[in-house]
Amino acid sequence: MRATPPTPMRAPHTHRRRGFIRLTVVLILVAAAVGAGYIVRDKRLAPSDLQTWFSAPKPIGIRAGDALERLGISPDDVQPHGPSAAVRFIGITKYLNDSKAVVTHTADDSSPKVPDTIAALDRYDIKATLFISTQRGPVEELWPLLAKAVKNGHEIGSHARTHPCQFPSTRWFCTLAYSDDELSGSRDDILAHVGQSHVWSFAYPCGLCSEYPFVRDKLRHAGYLVARIYPDEEHGGHLLPDMNTWDTHRYQATYTQAVQNKGGIAPDGRTDVAEINAKFDEVYQSGGIYNFLTHPNWLDFKEDAFYQRHLKYISRREDIWYVPMGPLYAYQTATEHTKVHPLGQGRFAVVHVLDPGVFPNSVTLEFEITADVTQVKTARGIIAASPAGPTYGWDHEFYRIAGNRLLVTLQPNTVLEIR
Repeated sequence: MRATPPTPMRAPHTHRRRGFIRLTVVLILVAAAVGAGYIVRDKRLAPSDLQTWFSAPKPIGIRAGDALERLGISPDDVQPHGPSAAVRFIGITKYLNDSKAVVTHTADDSSPKVPDTIAALDRYDIKATLFISTQRGPVEELWPLLAKAVKNGHEIGSHARTHPCQFPSTRWFCTLAYSDDELSGSRDDILAHVGQSHVWSFAYPCGLCSEYPFVRDKLRHAGYLVARIYPDEEHGGHLLPDMNTWDTHRYQATYTQAVQNKGGIAPDGRTDVAEINAKFDEVYQSGGIYNFLTHPNWLDFKEDAFYQRHLKYISRREDIWYVPMGPLYAYQTATEHTKVHPLGQGRFAVVHVLDPGVFPNSVTLEFEITADVTQVKTARGIIAASPAGPTYGWDHEFYRIAGNRLLVTLQPNTVLEIR
C-alpha cells in the first residue's frame, strides 16, 4: 500500500493573521454597538421612531361616520330648495366674523424675556403663538405664565424639547434631531402644563430640516397642523419672506416679515418702524393675513422702542381678526370641511367630520335676511349678539347684523335656528 502523505502544517503567521482579522471584526462590532447605544440613549430614540420614519401619517382629526346622522338627521330632512323666504344662506366667510384682514404673530424660544413679550402683547391685545422648547431654558419657571397666556387667547406651540440646531444641517443630523421624543414629547409637555386642547403648531429650531419629507411626515404623525420655517437666516432671507395669506405648504409655512434686532447668525435685523408698519399696511389693505415673527431675546421692551410701537400701530382695529397661527390654520381646515344643509323654516344643519378636540373652531355663516331677526339659537342654546369691536379668539359663538346680512359665528355639528 502507498503511504498517505502527511498533512502540511499551516504556517504560524497564517493563524496569527486570521486571529487578528477576527479580533478586528469583533472590535468593530463592539464599537458599533456601543456607538449605536450612545446614539439611542443620547437622542432618546424609541421603537416608535422606526414606525414614524417608515410609515405614512394618517389624516389628522378626521372622524368616521356620517355627520348628519350623528345629529339624528336623515337625508329626507334636508330641503335644498326650500329654505325660509326670510333667510337665505350665502356662504362661509373667509375669516372669522367676516373680518377684513387677519393679524397673527409668532415668538420663538424659551427665553427669560418671554414674560416681557407676553406683557407687551397683552398691553395691545395682540394674540401670538409662543414657540417653546419644553426642556430648555427657564421653562419650568415659565409654565404658570404660559398657562395664563393660553386663557388669554394665546397659543403655545412646540419648538421641540431641546431645540436641536446645527449649521450646516445634514440628513443624518435631521434624522436624529427629529425623534419622537423631541416632537411628540414636546407636544405632551405642553398639553400637560398649559390646559390647551391641542398643539397645532411647530417651529423648526433654527429653521432647519424642513426640506426632508420624512421630517414633515413625523410632524404629521405627532398631530401638528402647521410647521413654520425660518428661511435662510445666514443671508437675511428670514427678514421678509412676504407670505401674506395661508401658506399652501403647511409644513414649510412662512410668514410676512420679522420684527426684531440682529441676532443669531443673521447679518441684520428689521427694526425700522416706518418700514415694518408699511408692510402691515400693504397686507391690511389687500385683505390678507399679516403674520409677523420675533425672538424675545432680540427685542427692546421700552414703550417707545420699535416692537411696542409696531404693536400699538396694528392693534385694536375693528375689522381685523387677531388670532394665533395654529388656530388660524385650523380655522381654514374647518371652513373647508363645513357643510350647511337647509332644513326649512329658518333651520340649518351645520356639520363637518372633524374631531372637535383638534378643531374646536367656530365658523361664520353669512345669510341674506328680509325680515327682522328676533332670535338665533342652536342645540347648545341661544346665541348672543356681538358687540362692536375687533375679533378675538376662535371658538366663540355670536351673531351680528350688517344691513341685510346676518353673520352667525358658531361651532359646527349643530342645528342652527333663525327666527
